Amino acid sequence: MPIVCETTLPRVRGWLTWDTMMNTAEPMTARGAHYTALLETIDHQGAAKLHAREREQLPEAADALLFGEPENRRLLRSAEDLIESLETNERWSAESCEQLREHLYGCDAAAGVA
Repeated sequence: MPIVCETTLPRVRGWLTWDTMMNTAEPMTARGAHYTALLETIDHQGAAKLHAREREQLPEAADALLFGEPENRRLLRSAEDLIESLETNERWSAESCEQLREHLYGCDAAAGVA
């Protein structure tokens, strides 16, 4: 009897093929890169321009988006409000806020990041 590796089988009865795994891994890699960039942006602007709770709030929302947690939409709205406040109150530049938004949205599986 030949040995069958699960990556050589088509996606039947819950088996994963190599193509399925790669199609899943690529978007996750892109989302992970957005997550890392968001953290770097926060660290770069960081302590001087964000309060402690704000430094927690943005990664919390990104985590929820990245991992598809149930409260991700609520946390995203809260993070969007924070970013809007940073821009409106001129604590952060419009460009920096746009970077935050781009990276935050890039963490979202529902956004279909390619």
